[in-house]
Amino acid sequence: MRPEIKLSTKFLNTQNTHQVGLLITVGADQPPRRAPINVALVLDRSGSMSGQPLEAAKRAATRFAELLGPNDRVSVAAFDDQVHTVFGPAPGGDSAAAQAIAHVYDGGSTNLSGGWLKGREHVQSGLAEGTNRVVLFTDGNANAGITAISQLVELARGAATQRVTTTCIGFGASFNEELMRSMSQAGGGNYWYVEAADQMTDMFSEEIEGLVALAAQNVEVEVRLTHPGAAGVTFLQRLPTDRTPGGGWRITLGDLYATSPKAVGLIFHVEDVTELGHTQVAEVRLVSDVVMAEGIEHRVITLPVFANLDGTDHGEPNVERTFVRFEAARAREEAIEQADRGDLAQAAMTLAEASTRLHPFISDPLVAEEVEDLRAESERLRTREYSSLDRKYHEARSHAAWENKDAYLGKLSRQRPNK
Repeated sequence: MRPEIKLSTKFLNTQNTHQVGLLITVGADQPPRRAPINVALVLDRSGSMSGQPLEAAKRAATRFAELLGPNDRVSVAAFDDQVHTVFGPAPGGDSAAAQAIAHVYDGGSTNLSGGWLKGREHVQSGLAEGTNRVVLFTDGNANAGITAISQLVELARGAATQRVTTTCIGFGASFNEELMRSMSQAGGGNYWYVEAADQMTDMFSEEIEGLVALAAQNVEVEVRLTHPGAAGVTFLQRLPTDRTPGGGWRITLGDLYATSPKAVGLIFHVEDVTELGHTQVAEVRLVSDVVMAEGIEHRVITLPVFANLDGTDHGEPNVERTFVRFEAARAREEAIEQADRGDLAQAAMTLAEASTRLHPFISDPLVAEEVEDLRAESERLRTREYSSLDRKYHEARSHAAWENKDAYLGKLSRQRPNK
């Protein structure tokens, strides 16, 4: 793994206070070996999936199964009000998987819990020394079996403690994004939103590309303030965070893929700095299980964080650009809340202001796309265009920005050249 720490410090005259922006980036090279993948593909075949959505999901699932090899393990389940195992569990690379997926047809209501439980059962029955994952695809709400969001989320959380993680892929306008996002976050997997059927294969590909480039699992970042004037910390992302016994914070990042570095943004508030100069303000501890040629190795890396608290600003453009992108993600969430209340004018203004804050960094292509998208979506809101698809779009972009999923943002974007 390659942890990197960058700082951007601002001086505030009040109480001789410094704000220390800390950006922790955790990257990795392609692992020396590919860890085995044990996956259950769980497809919603309820009536609402009839036609193009189900056919697109079947093509994407077939592509997923074809990318697995004999050292992997795959099963396929389909659900409506009933749950059926249509393939496996069996070694990857079997052409029978594609044939089985081809014979999945649309049916009745949505027993989401039953489908997920069947997938977990298949994965749990043959745990691999690598990734053990249920990939759940649905376009609807859970309306049969277990339907309470809290129960479904706790099921995913419990499975993760038993090494079975959950990825959720939501399609269209009707699924519950809170449920999908919360299950995937609690379950240690990914959340992908598919707005249109032509994005289906891209999202399945995004999932498999990560799995085959798995570099580390159970990645956690622990942060402890060490400066006597440290008054607190501001977290810039909505990542799972709890307190450590030593009074610090533990941020859970989950799996790390060589294709997608993880980033954590924090701001330390240091007050009453009486001795100006270069000094330690914090300690960062990175804990992970790294994929090595000979197996999985538990690793702990401890890094001191030094900042120049000398009464002046020390800005770092990369840190500031990343932080403003996090602010834009939060602005999308605020705009959702405002639009849900019916205040579309305020929601439009929120997105426009976020676009303006990003503009100084527009030379970055990722930022340029974000600026264009925020402006376009602000104009839609100004003309009173807002639907469940818009809500899901902004929520998915915000979630992806928190997790540094730039490739996914490009595939999801409404500003894609071929749109």
